Amino acid sequence: MFRKILVPVDNSEESRTILRWAVGLAKATKSDLTLLSVIDTEDFRIVEAAAHGEENPTAPSGIITEITSKLEAQLETEAADIRATGVNVDVCVASGNPAEVIVTEAADRGTDLIAMSTRRESVLARGVLGSVTDRVLHSTTTPLMILQPEKISDESIGSGYVQHVVVPLDGSTLSESAVAPAMELARATSADLVFLEVVRLPMYGIDMGGVGYGAVHFAEDLDTKLQEENAAKYLVGFVENAESAGLKAHAQVRIGNPALQIVDEAAKAEGTIILMATHGAGGLKRWMIGSVTDKVIRSAHRPVLVIPPPTRP
Repeated sequence: MFRKILVPVDNSEESRTILRWAVGLAKATKSDLTLLSVIDTEDFRIVEAAAHGEENPTAPSGIITEITSKLEAQLETEAADIRATGVNVDVCVASGNPAEVIVTEAADRGTDLIAMSTRRESVLARGVLGSVTDRVLHSTTTPLMILQPEKISDESIGSGYVQHVVVPLDGSTLSESAVAPAMELARATSADLVFLEVVRLPMYGIDMGGVGYGAVHFAEDLDTKLQEENAAKYLVGFVENAESAGLKAHAQVRIGNPALQIVDEAAKAEGTIILMATHGAGGLKRWMIGSVTDKVIRSAHRPVLVIPPPTRP
């Protein structure tokens, strides 16, 4: 499964909410952890340019060295707490563009999983981790475990044990590529699998005054029984395959908006992780790709393990 997990953190408390899950997963899979902090040199260049009017400023090396030492000391303190749980962990402080550094460090270290928190953004107030997470997601072939933080009842290190793995499927080869890693994760953590398909409600448009546009409505009164039956038949094969491998699994068919239904399913129990495959940047986009994945990540308040394609298009 996973052998090396990279956990990027910054000075925010939000960035560290993923640690409870990363440590729990590392313990279950006997993986090594690396805590990574990135000094964004662009911040220094902006300050220097504003202060001295330089066109091509560079970050002062002395300040970078000083900050690096402080960050390493902080990370070592956190690493000591993690080591006390029995997990092997090292620390790394690097400088540069955060997303680029994370992707490069993951590749150079042979990382199997990048675990990081994100947060909601707006045009006027973009969260550093939010924008960085987006860029990493669209530029790496390494699986990512992403968490939109919320208040949790148990914030202790290593308390985030995986108990349920929700696997959204839509009949596509892409979505089904998440099944194998989901089974591996379930086997390593003794979690149960939930194979989920969301039947979308049919939609229709209103022709207003003979003009071919208008509001689009969900046809909630239409019968979806046949689609539900087909979805159940589709999922039963995955359940039987998992059970034959000695895993606990069941199927779940829901009706409605895919992202909302996935989030709602994951919210049913603590210790739930969502595992999805995505094209990331480019490629053909079915409902399970791109916007739905993004909405799930930003709304679930559960870890979302995203499996990107082996190579970028």
